[in-house]
Amino acid sequence: SSLQYLATRENCCILDERFGSYCPTTCGIADFFNKYHLTMDNELQEMERILQQITNATGTAEYLIQHIQSLYPPEKQTLPNSIDDFTKKSKKIIEEIIRYENTILSHETTIQQLTDTHILNSNRITQLREKIAELESHCQEPCRDTAEIHETTGRDCQDIANKGARKSGLYFIKPQKAKQSFLVYCEIDSYGNGWTVLQRRLDGSEDFKKNWIQYKEGFGHLSPDDTTEFWLGNEKIHLITTQSTLPYTLRIELEDWNGKKG
Repeated sequence: SSLQYLATRENCCILDERFGSYCPTTCGIADFFNKYHLTMDNELQEMERILQQITNATGTAEYLIQHIQSLYPPEKQTLPNSIDDFTKKSKKIIEEIIRYENTILSHETTIQQLTDTHILNSNRITQLREKIAELESHCQEPCRDTAEIHETTGRDCQDIANKGARKSGLYFIKPQKAKQSFLVYCEIDSYGNGWTVLQRRLDGSEDFKKNWIQYKEGFGHLSPDDTTEFWLGNEKIHLITTQSTLPYTLRIELEDWNGKKG
């Protein structure tokens, strides 16, 4: 028998417009965006700290200029025999003033660049937050076309076959050490053997050039009619194959483009 299954965030979520009646084996992209969002916040805090340092340096430069100008006000009279000395000091003071003015201009340019970057990053954060909200809403929705998931459950597909299941399709299994059930495709033959399908490659529609984390969690999509590509996931395979002292049999089926099996 079969039942109509409503997916939740823990077992079946939607991340692909090609989803149709298929259920993904994993859903982690929202966590990825949440992690990226925290990184952006840290970068913005560092930027604000640099802006404050520049502001403090600018204030110090302006104070020094005012102090220098107060030492030599325009109305101060000088003696004729000190004109040369005063001229040298004036040139030095003017050079210092020019240097501080250039420093202030440089800081203003840097502040403007940081401000522009801050605005750009703020816009990116807003877009990421909107994307996260969209993905989370998708993850909470049920499958668009309710997938047919059989009612019988067990430790693995052979256990399900032993309980009387005779139709290949989607089943929930819960190995002995698993914290929760997960969805698999069971291929049940005419002899009553239940095979848990670990990988399906058909037409190259799924990219199998993944990193270690993706192979650990699994990727691709499971479908009731076994027409989609997927990798079940290293952790799930480990839970299945280590729950019994009896050895499991690995069955590998290969087929060329002409339909010839090997």
